[in-house]
Amino acid sequence: MVSLEHNLNSELDINEEESRDQRILDHEVAKELESQSSQPVAQTQSKKKHQIPKMYGVYLLNSLTKEQCFYVGSTPDPVRRLRQHNGELKCGGAYRTKKQGFRPWRIIFYVYGFPSKISALQFEHAWQHAYQTRHIAVEKRLNPGKRSTGSGTSLHGKLANCRLLLASDFFRRLGLSVVMFNEKVYNAWLKNRYNISIPADIRVDVMLKTEDLDDVVIRGGNYKQLRDFMSSAIEVIDKYISKCETVYDGGKMLQECLICKTSVGVVDNIKVLCICTFKDCDAVYHMDCLAKKFLSDAGEESQTLPRSGKCVKCQKVNSWNLLMRGTTYMQNKYSKKE
Repeated sequence: MVSLEHNLNSELDINEEESRDQRILDHEVAKELESQSSQPVAQTQSKKKHQIPKMYGVYLLNSLTKEQCFYVGSTPDPVRRLRQHNGELKCGGAYRTKKQGFRPWRIIFYVYGFPSKISALQFEHAWQHAYQTRHIAVEKRLNPGKRSTGSGTSLHGKLANCRLLLASDFFRRLGLSVVMFNEKVYNAWLKNRYNISIPADIRVDVMLKTEDLDDVVIRGGNYKQLRDFMSSAIEVIDKYISKCETVYDGGKMLQECLICKTSVGVVDNIKVLCICTFKDCDAVYHMDCLAKKFLSDAGEESQTLPRSGKCVKCQKVNSWNLLMRGTTYMQNKYSKKE
Protein backbone atom coordinates (compact mmCIF):
# COMPACT_ATOMS: atom_id res chain seq x y z
CA MET A 1 0.00 0.00 0.00
CA VAL A 2 2.84 2.39 0.85
CA SER A 3 4.53 1.63 -2.48
CA LEU A 4 1.31 2.25 -4.42
CA GLU A 5 0.71 5.53 -2.62
CA HIS A 6 4.30 6.60 -3.34
CA ASN A 7 3.89 5.81 -7.06
CA LEU A 8 0.63 7.76 -7.25
CA ASN A 9 2.23 10.75 -5.54
CA SER A 10 5.21 10.56 -7.91
CA GLU A 11 2.84 10.51 -10.89
CA LEU A 12 1.05 13.60 -9.58
CA ASP A 13 4.42 15.33 -9.11
CA ILE A 14 5.35 14.59 -12.74
CA ASN A 15 2.02 15.95 -14.02
CA GLU A 16 2.42 19.13 -11.98
CA GLU A 17 6.02 19.56 -13.17
CA GLU A 18 5.12 19.09 -16.84
CA SER A 19 2.33 21.63 -16.52
CA ARG A 20 4.71 24.07 -14.85
CA ASP A 21 7.40 23.42 -17.49
CA GLN A 22 4.89 24.17 -20.26
CA ARG A 23 3.85 27.44 -18.64
CA ILE A 24 7.50 28.47 -18.24
CA LEU A 25 8.24 27.62 -21.90
CA ASP A 26 5.19 29.53 -23.14
CA HIS A 27 6.25 32.54 -21.07
CA GLU A 28 9.88 32.43 -22.27
CA VAL A 29 8.95 32.10 -25.95
CA ALA A 30 6.30 34.82 -25.69
CA LYS A 31 8.78 37.13 -23.95
CA GLU A 32 11.46 36.49 -26.58
CA LEU A 33 9.04 37.01 -29.47
CA GLU A 34 7.67 40.16 -27.88
CA SER A 35 11.14 41.61 -27.49
CA GLN A 36 11.85 40.99 -31.18
CA SER A 37 8.57 41.95 -32.82
CA SER A 38 6.40 44.16 -30.62
CA GLN A 39 8.39 47.38 -31.05
CA PRO A 40 7.42 50.00 -33.66
CA VAL A 41 9.33 49.62 -36.93
CA ALA A 42 11.42 52.77 -36.49
CA GLN A 43 12.40 51.78 -32.97
CA THR A 44 13.24 48.20 -33.98
CA GLN A 45 15.50 49.34 -36.83
CA SER A 46 17.60 51.42 -34.46
CA LYS A 47 18.29 48.43 -32.27
CA LYS A 48 21.13 45.99 -32.69
CA LYS A 49 20.51 43.37 -35.36
CA HIS A 50 20.13 39.72 -34.42
CA GLN A 51 23.40 37.92 -33.79
CA ILE A 52 23.55 34.14 -33.53
CA PRO A 53 24.69 33.17 -30.01
CA LYS A 54 28.11 31.54 -29.86
CA MET A 55 26.67 28.74 -27.77
CA TYR A 56 23.13 27.63 -27.05
CA GLY A 57 22.23 24.00 -26.63
CA VAL A 58 19.85 21.40 -25.26
CA TYR A 59 21.30 18.93 -22.78
CA LEU A 60 20.47 15.52 -21.34
CA LEU A 61 21.12 15.28 -17.63
CA ASN A 62 21.66 11.93 -15.85
CA SER A 63 21.59 11.23 -12.12
CA LEU A 64 24.68 9.47 -10.77
CA THR A 65 22.72 7.88 -7.94
CA LYS A 66 19.69 6.86 -10.01
CA GLU A 67 21.04 5.88 -13.41
CA GLN A 68 17.61 5.57 -15.06
CA CYS A 69 16.66 9.14 -14.17
CA PHE A 70 17.12 11.81 -16.84
CA TYR A 71 16.23 15.44 -17.37
CA VAL A 72 16.16 17.53 -20.56
CA GLY A 73 16.91 21.26 -20.44
CA SER A 74 18.51 24.08 -22.45
CA THR A 75 21.28 26.56 -21.71
CA PRO A 76 23.98 28.77 -23.27
CA ASP A 77 26.32 27.83 -20.39
CA PRO A 78 26.39 24.09 -19.54
CA VAL A 79 28.88 24.51 -16.68
CA ARG A 80 26.83 27.11 -14.84
CA ARG A 81 23.59 25.23 -15.49
CA LEU A 82 25.00 21.97 -14.12
CA ARG A 83 26.17 23.77 -10.99
CA GLN A 84 22.63 25.02 -10.54
CA HIS A 85 21.20 21.51 -10.89
CA ASN A 86 23.71 20.20 -8.36
CA GLY A 87 22.85 22.92 -5.85
CA GLU A 88 26.22 24.67 -5.98
CA LEU A 89 24.53 27.90 -7.05
CA LYS A 90 21.57 29.07 -5.00
CA CYS A 91 19.54 30.46 -7.90
CA GLY A 92 18.33 28.31 -10.78
CA GLY A 93 18.11 24.59 -11.27
CA ALA A 94 14.85 22.71 -11.75
CA TYR A 95 12.33 21.39 -9.26
CA ARG A 96 12.69 17.81 -10.43
CA THR A 97 16.49 17.81 -10.14
CA LYS A 98 16.35 19.19 -6.59
CA LYS A 99 14.59 16.10 -5.24
CA GLN A 100 16.36 14.31 -2.42
CA GLY A 101 18.49 11.38 -3.54
CA PHE A 102 18.88 12.43 -7.19
CA ARG A 103 22.02 14.57 -6.93
CA PRO A 104 24.71 14.71 -8.18
CA TRP A 105 23.85 15.07 -11.88
CA ARG A 106 26.04 15.00 -14.97
CA ILE A 107 25.44 16.34 -18.46
CA ILE A 108 25.94 13.32 -20.69
CA PHE A 109 24.65 14.61 -24.04
CA TYR A 110 24.44 18.07 -25.63
CA VAL A 111 22.85 19.26 -28.88
CA TYR A 112 24.22 22.68 -29.86
CA GLY A 113 24.50 25.20 -32.66
CA PHE A 114 21.01 26.68 -32.38
CA PRO A 115 20.67 30.04 -34.17
CA SER A 116 18.55 31.52 -31.36
CA LYS A 117 17.22 30.93 -27.88
CA ILE A 118 13.75 30.32 -29.31
CA SER A 119 14.87 27.47 -31.57
CA ALA A 120 16.66 25.84 -28.62
CA LEU A 121 13.53 26.15 -26.48
CA GLN A 122 11.49 24.59 -29.28
CA PHE A 123 13.86 21.62 -29.47
CA GLU A 124 13.88 21.26 -25.69
CA HIS A 125 10.10 21.19 -25.49
CA ALA A 126 9.79 18.79 -28.42
CA TRP A 127 12.30 16.40 -26.81
CA GLN A 128 10.48 16.56 -23.49
CA HIS A 129 7.16 15.86 -25.22
CA ALA A 130 8.24 13.62 -28.09
CA TYR A 131 5.03 11.59 -27.80
CA GLN A 132 2.97 14.52 -29.09
CA THR A 133 5.27 17.09 -30.72
CA ARG A 134 4.39 18.30 -34.21
CA HIS A 135 8.05 17.89 -35.21
CA ILE A 136 7.74 14.08 -35.20
CA ALA A 137 5.18 12.45 -37.49
CA VAL A 138 2.65 10.30 -35.63
CA GLU A 139 3.70 7.15 -37.47
CA LYS A 140 7.34 7.71 -36.43
CA ARG A 141 6.77 8.32 -32.72
CA LEU A 142 7.95 5.69 -30.27
CA ASN A 143 4.77 6.01 -28.18
CA PRO A 144 2.26 8.06 -30.20
CA GLY A 145 -0.27 9.87 -28.03
CA LYS A 146 1.11 8.31 -24.85
CA ARG A 147 2.78 10.47 -22.23
CA SER A 148 6.23 9.29 -21.24
CA THR A 149 7.11 8.69 -17.61
CA GLY A 150 9.36 11.71 -17.27
CA SER A 151 12.77 11.00 -15.77
CA GLY A 152 12.18 7.24 -15.95
CA THR A 153 12.35 7.06 -19.75
CA SER A 154 15.20 4.81 -20.92
CA LEU A 155 18.44 6.12 -22.36
CA HIS A 156 17.72 4.36 -25.66
CA GLY A 157 14.32 6.06 -25.80
CA LYS A 158 15.80 9.48 -25.07
CA LEU A 159 18.43 9.11 -27.79
CA ALA A 160 15.89 7.75 -30.28
CA ASN A 161 13.62 10.75 -29.77
CA CYS A 162 16.60 13.07 -30.18
CA ARG A 163 17.46 11.33 -33.46
CA LEU A 164 13.89 11.80 -34.67
CA LEU A 165 14.08 15.52 -33.94
CA LEU A 166 17.48 15.91 -35.60
CA ALA A 167 16.00 14.27 -38.71
CA SER A 168 12.80 16.35 -38.67
CA ASP A 169 12.07 18.81 -41.48
CA PHE A 170 12.63 21.87 -39.29
CA PHE A 171 15.62 20.97 -37.11
CA ARG A 172 17.59 19.10 -39.79
CA ARG A 173 18.19 22.38 -41.62
CA LEU A 174 19.71 24.25 -38.67
CA GLY A 175 23.18 22.71 -38.90
CA LEU A 176 23.09 21.33 -35.36
CA SER A 177 25.89 19.32 -33.75
CA VAL A 178 25.96 16.67 -31.03
CA VAL A 179 28.54 15.89 -28.36
CA MET A 180 28.56 13.00 -25.86
CA PHE A 181 30.44 12.89 -22.56
CA ASN A 182 29.95 9.29 -21.53
CA GLU A 183 31.01 5.94 -23.03
CA LYS A 184 27.71 4.28 -22.12
CA VAL A 185 25.82 7.00 -23.98
CA TYR A 186 28.12 6.73 -26.98
CA ASN A 187 27.63 2.95 -27.15
CA ALA A 188 23.85 3.40 -26.95
CA TRP A 189 24.03 6.00 -29.72
CA LEU A 190 26.01 3.62 -31.94
CA LYS A 191 23.66 0.73 -31.19
CA ASN A 192 20.73 2.85 -32.37
CA ARG A 193 18.17 0.41 -31.01
CA TYR A 194 15.26 1.94 -32.93
CA ASN A 195 17.21 2.19 -36.21
CA ILE A 196 16.64 5.92 -36.75
CA SER A 197 18.93 7.64 -39.25
CA ILE A 198 20.07 11.25 -38.99
CA PRO A 199 21.38 13.53 -41.77
CA ALA A 200 24.98 12.76 -42.71
CA ASP A 201 26.06 16.39 -42.23
CA ILE A 202 25.21 16.47 -38.52
CA ARG A 203 28.49 16.55 -36.61
CA VAL A 204 28.75 13.98 -33.80
CA ASP A 205 31.64 14.26 -31.32
CA VAL A 206 32.63 12.27 -28.25
CA MET A 207 34.52 13.56 -25.22
CA LEU A 208 34.99 10.64 -22.87
CA LYS A 209 35.62 11.24 -19.19
CA THR A 210 39.00 12.48 -18.10
CA GLU A 211 40.23 13.03 -14.56
CA ASP A 212 38.21 15.94 -13.19
CA LEU A 213 39.62 17.33 -9.95
CA ASP A 214 36.83 19.89 -9.76
CA ASP A 215 34.37 17.03 -9.33
CA VAL A 216 35.74 16.40 -5.86
CA VAL A 217 34.92 19.96 -4.88
CA ILE A 218 31.68 20.46 -6.80
CA ARG A 219 29.80 17.26 -5.96
CA GLY A 220 30.31 15.02 -8.93
CA GLY A 221 29.48 17.16 -11.96
CA ASN A 222 31.59 16.65 -15.11
CA TYR A 223 32.67 20.28 -15.14
CA LYS A 224 36.12 19.86 -16.68
CA GLN A 225 34.66 17.95 -19.62
CA LEU A 226 32.14 20.70 -20.19
CA ARG A 227 34.73 23.47 -19.89
CA ASP A 228 37.03 21.72 -22.36
CA PHE A 229 34.16 21.26 -24.80
CA MET A 230 33.00 24.88 -24.49
CA SER A 231 36.53 26.15 -25.02
CA SER A 232 37.12 24.11 -28.19
CA ALA A 233 33.67 24.80 -29.68
CA ILE A 234 33.83 28.55 -29.15
CA GLU A 235 37.44 28.69 -30.40
CA VAL A 236 36.26 27.50 -33.83
CA ILE A 237 33.74 30.35 -34.01
CA ASP A 238 36.21 32.95 -32.71
CA LYS A 239 38.83 31.96 -35.29
CA TYR A 240 36.32 32.28 -38.11
CA ILE A 241 35.12 35.67 -36.89
CA SER A 242 38.74 36.84 -36.64
CA LYS A 243 39.30 35.71 -40.21
CA CYS A 244 36.18 37.60 -41.35
CA GLU A 245 37.47 40.77 -39.71
CA THR A 246 40.80 40.40 -41.49
CA VAL A 247 39.22 39.85 -44.92
CA TYR A 248 36.70 42.63 -44.45
CA ASP A 249 39.59 44.90 -43.39
CA GLY A 250 37.46 46.97 -41.09
CA GLY A 251 34.68 47.31 -43.65
CA LYS A 252 36.75 49.49 -46.03
CA MET A 253 37.72 47.21 -48.90
CA LEU A 254 35.53 46.12 -51.80
CA GLN A 255 35.03 42.48 -52.68
CA GLU A 256 33.58 40.65 -55.66
CA CYS A 257 31.04 37.86 -55.36
CA LEU A 258 32.55 34.77 -56.99
CA ILE A 259 29.14 33.66 -58.25
CA CYS A 260 27.49 36.74 -59.79
CA LYS A 261 30.84 38.51 -60.41
CA THR A 262 29.55 41.87 -59.20
CA SER A 263 31.32 44.08 -56.71
CA VAL A 264 29.85 44.63 -53.30
CA GLY A 265 30.67 47.29 -50.76
CA VAL A 266 31.38 45.70 -47.41
CA VAL A 267 29.58 48.35 -45.39
CA ASP A 268 26.66 49.05 -47.70
CA ASN A 269 25.99 45.41 -48.46
CA ILE A 270 26.96 43.73 -45.23
CA LYS A 271 23.49 42.17 -44.98
CA VAL A 272 24.17 39.89 -47.92
CA LEU A 273 27.87 39.12 -47.53
CA CYS A 274 29.43 35.90 -46.33
CA ILE A 275 32.93 34.51 -46.59
CA CYS A 276 34.38 31.01 -46.90
CA THR A 277 34.94 29.45 -43.48
CA PHE A 278 38.31 27.88 -44.30
CA LYS A 279 41.51 29.54 -43.13
CA ASP A 280 43.42 29.85 -46.40
CA CYS A 281 40.48 30.84 -48.62
CA ASP A 282 39.31 34.45 -48.97
CA ALA A 283 36.31 33.82 -51.25
CA VAL A 284 33.45 36.27 -50.66
CA TYR A 285 29.84 35.92 -51.79
CA HIS A 286 26.47 37.56 -51.67
CA MET A 287 24.55 35.51 -49.15
CA ASP A 288 21.61 34.94 -51.51
CA CYS A 289 23.91 33.89 -54.38
CA LEU A 290 25.67 31.32 -52.20
CA ALA A 291 22.41 30.05 -50.70
CA LYS A 292 20.93 29.46 -54.16
CA LYS A 293 24.08 27.65 -55.32
CA PHE A 294 24.20 25.40 -52.26
CA LEU A 295 20.52 24.53 -52.65
CA SER A 296 20.90 23.90 -56.38
CA ASP A 297 23.95 21.66 -55.88
CA ALA A 298 22.00 19.65 -53.31
CA GLY A 299 18.89 19.42 -55.48
CA GLU A 300 16.90 21.31 -52.86
CA GLU A 301 15.72 24.32 -54.87
CA SER A 302 12.34 24.24 -53.12
CA GLN A 303 14.01 24.99 -49.78
CA THR A 304 15.04 28.42 -48.54
CA LEU A 305 17.74 27.44 -46.04
CA PRO A 306 20.78 25.42 -47.16
CA ARG A 307 22.67 23.20 -44.75
CA SER A 308 26.10 23.18 -46.39
CA GLY A 309 27.87 23.36 -49.71
CA LYS A 310 31.22 23.59 -51.50
CA CYS A 311 33.06 26.87 -51.84
CA VAL A 312 33.52 27.80 -55.52
CA LYS A 313 37.17 28.69 -54.94
CA CYS A 314 38.61 26.06 -52.58
CA GLN A 315 35.96 23.36 -53.15
CA LYS A 316 35.75 22.62 -49.43
CA VAL A 317 32.40 22.01 -47.75
CA ASN A 318 31.19 25.01 -45.74
CA SER A 319 28.64 24.76 -42.95
CA TRP A 320 25.83 27.28 -43.45
CA ASN A 321 25.47 27.49 -39.68
CA LEU A 322 29.05 28.77 -39.29
CA LEU A 323 28.78 31.05 -42.32
CA MET A 324 25.79 32.80 -40.79
CA ARG A 325 27.56 33.27 -37.47
CA GLY A 326 30.24 35.28 -39.24
CA THR A 327 27.70 37.19 -41.31
CA THR A 328 25.52 38.26 -38.38
CA TYR A 329 28.57 39.22 -36.31
CA MET A 330 30.00 41.38 -39.09
CA GLN A 331 26.59 42.86 -39.80
CA ASN A 332 26.44 44.11 -36.23
CA LYS A 333 30.00 45.41 -36.30
CA TYR A 334 30.15 47.09 -39.70
CA SER A 335 26.59 48.05 -40.64
CA LYS A 336 25.94 51.75 -41.18
CA LYS A 337 26.39 53.90 -38.11
CA GLU A 338 24.11 56.88 -38.43
